[in-house]
Amino acid sequence: MSSTVPSWLSLSTLPLVAALTAPGCAHVPGPQEVASSYARALEENRLEDAYALTNAPPDARQPFLEHYGNASVRQARVAEVRAALPELQARAPALTLLRGKQGWRVLEEAPADAPREAMERFLDAVDASDWATAWSLLSGPVRARYTPERLREDFKREPLAAERVRRARLALRGQVKVTGVEAEFPVGQERAVRLVREAGEYRVSALE
Repeated sequence: MSSTVPSWLSLSTLPLVAALTAPGCAHVPGPQEVASSYARALEENRLEDAYALTNAPPDARQPFLEHYGNASVRQARVAEVRAALPELQARAPALTLLRGKQGWRVLEEAPADAPREAMERFLDAVDASDWATAWSLLSGPVRARYTPERLREDFKREPLAAERVRRARLALRGQVKVTGVEAEFPVGQERAVRLVREAGEYRVSALE
């Protein structure tokens, strides 16, 4: 093993997680370091070490080991992870960091970008009949009145549902009015698609 590799990567008597979380260890691996270590562990068929770097629950351990027990599957995943490293992101509600040539930078979006993206995700979920995702993108008060199943039934029963979705798609091409924690996409005749910002994320509160 190359002498440039951090010493904790070559530990053979301790699990990788123990090496990363040892008492008094001041260094906390960043996203790139963790992703690179994950790819290396898969490449070297150290599946327990790779699994320890995931957030998978204990009952997912055996399926993980079986899945990556196949060398071709491991190689494909290693290539996939390494190809993604140059465009690595760190994301939380209301905050996204991108890794570039100058290091990590905060992604500062135009005011209209976030509500437009949220609305597009909702409409895509509806078009795909992915009612669980569509429901998750509703505002809190609306979500409390619905379940994914009821949302599906309401869209099936409402004669104008398809037309409202079509108009909402068209509205995405136009201007969005962002005021405080709310955003509106006008659809004509004093009607609008409305979103509200909750915990840093926009959620759909009304189609019209």
